[in-house]
Amino acid sequence: MADLFYGVIALKNSEVDEVVEKLNERKLTALATWLAQKKDLSYGRRNEDWKPFNGQTISQLINETTGYQTQTSLIDKFDLLVKNYKIVRSSPIRIYFIDVFALFLDKYSDLADKLDSLIAENRECCLVMSYELPSTSQDELIKTYCSVMSEVYDAYLLGRLHRIAMRADDLRNFRNYLLETFGREDLPNPAAESEVTERPNYKQHQGKQLPGR
Repeated sequence: MADLFYGVIALKNSEVDEVVEKLNERKLTALATWLAQKKDLSYGRRNEDWKPFNGQTISQLINETTGYQTQTSLIDKFDLLVKNYKIVRSSPIRIYFIDVFALFLDKYSDLADKLDSLIAENRECCLVMSYELPSTSQDELIKTYCSVMSEVYDAYLLGRLHRIAMRADDLRNFRNYLLETFGREDLPNPAAESEVTERPNYKQHQGKQLPGR
């Protein structure tokens, strides 16, 4: 069975304070307070260190069953200043797990925007937001998600698999469904695909076909 490669777009511990400040500026005080309280419990040095549910990382939740392999290190390498989107766009990542709060940070909202049509057409994603969030604030978070990833949301309304997970069980359901649906496909390994996409002839013939804005 081929592995499904996934990536985590989430805040790092060092980025939480900036998002808290942005939320306060928007008068989203309840959200800002909730996030500040979760800073040290939920976030770490890397995107992969994010713990959305029960003190567990996405890696721990996903790898409770075989068939998945992380490629989140590619997202860690993304740099908004140099706009090196190809690091992520040409990757074999099939599934994105997205921290709803990451979309308030320019770095990740810009990356998500550039990946929007690619994910909508050829990949899957799961927006992760805890059920413990203030209920009056959840609509604001969904609104932000729909604004940044409008094509993904439209594809979801038309029946694609893109999900919103608010509990660990939601994420496990999504994980297992994708494994059943796609896990037997013969997907390329990351090293091989990276080598191919870096070849000049590949760029010349494929460049115009890559979805983007």
